[in-house]
Amino acid sequence: MRRKYLRYLGVLLALALLVAACGDDTTATTTTAGTTTTAGTPLKVALVLPGSANDKGFNQLAFESLALLTEQYGAETAYTENTPVPEFVKAFEDYATAGYDIVIGQGFEFGEIATEVAPQFPDTVFLVTNNNDLSGPNMQGLQPASQDAAYLAGIVAAMTSESGKIGGIAGFEFPVIVAQMEAYRLGAMSVNPDIAVTLTYLGTFDDVELGKETARAMISGGVDVVYHIADAAGLGVIQAAQEEGAYAIGWGADQNAVAPDTVVTSQIVDQEELIVEAVGAVVDGTFTGVQRFFGLDTAVLGLAPIRGLDATKTAAIDAMVADVTAQILSGALVVPFIPVPSS
Repeated sequence: MRRKYLRYLGVLLALALLVAACGDDTTATTTTAGTTTTAGTPLKVALVLPGSANDKGFNQLAFESLALLTEQYGAETAYTENTPVPEFVKAFEDYATAGYDIVIGQGFEFGEIATEVAPQFPDTVFLVTNNNDLSGPNMQGLQPASQDAAYLAGIVAAMTSESGKIGGIAGFEFPVIVAQMEAYRLGAMSVNPDIAVTLTYLGTFDDVELGKETARAMISGGVDVVYHIADAAGLGVIQAAQEEGAYAIGWGADQNAVAPDTVVTSQIVDQEELIVEAVGAVVDGTFTGVQRFFGLDTAVLGLAPIRGLDATKTAAIDAMVADVTAQILSGALVVPFIPVPSS
């Protein structure tokens, strides 16, 4: 599922050196000869990140996709990280005005921005990840069926918990995030109908300390497994679980390396795979502008291996996850998309 990083380490190093050379500037660009557009110029791809390119998850995976685009298509790439919400429109407009063929917004919140900006720049394709309702001649939403993987994460949490109390911490109440939190709840309840599930929305993806303190408060109340969809703030969630002797479930990438004895699994939402595949469709002429979904049958979505538990429990969880995954893929089980918090 995960592409090995070594094959493009040199490109990442080049990007890092450019960032360093720019000081506090949050935008960087690389250029390599390769795939050309109809105008005979190199393909140009820009990425707008709402958070840090080094958050060990959602934003970092998208950032790392740029190296793959350079490797596979010889693309000239640029990115902006920690982009404030009031500057979303300007970032899109600036890249389009500069002649970028593809502009990618990392996150649901860029859907409205694409709808506003795309008609002004018909020669630029605007892609928005984790958005489930965006189609147009030159724009497209790219939505993993993340509620399916979140349901599996809930199963893992319930089967791991000894206290019968689990938690979930997310950044914002965006519909695609709420749907995952609610699916996590449902997955846990499918194992233990009486399990207590506490869900909290931080109102930020960036505040590591807030994530940490929120998780610590949950754990002090008896929660022994905490799941997060909180980007950089999620690192605080994992830190709290590590310090308090609880388990954590990561999100985006396999986050076990952050705290090997704490992160029992992670919900994989592979932004690299998603972005490279979507850009490839633009390059090879199969782009349709129609909203796309990626399920558990793709390399985009899944769970990381179970770690840190005894062999018997691990085997039981693996068997349950495999069985439920098969039910989802066959259509026997449909995980509902619930866009509004149930409580």
